[in-house]
Amino acid sequence: MQAKTFLATLHEMPGRSSAAVADDLLLFLYRLRDEQRIVRSTSNRFKGPSFSFLHDLLYQLESRPEETLHSVEWATFVEVLLSDIASGKIVVANK
Repeated sequence: MQAKTFLATLHEMPGRSSAAVADDLLLFLYRLRDEQRIVRSTSNRFKGPSFSFLHDLLYQLESRPEETLHSVEWATFVEVLLSDIASGKIVVANK
């Protein structure tokens, strides 16, 4: 549910401060990495049992939040991740 909300927020980002979006996204991704595990993934991009692949994105969001969200590479990474979670390609559960 949160992934769908973030997808909608990212698509509406010009109307909202990108710094606020980056902070909310950072918190969501930290919780995802620290409190969730991947139960099943049919995603073409994200495999494995953990969200350890978020390390670089978290670093970028902490150090350069606005530039990260406006980067095509990182924006695509985030959008694909959130889409895969929202669509059920990535199934998560609490650790």
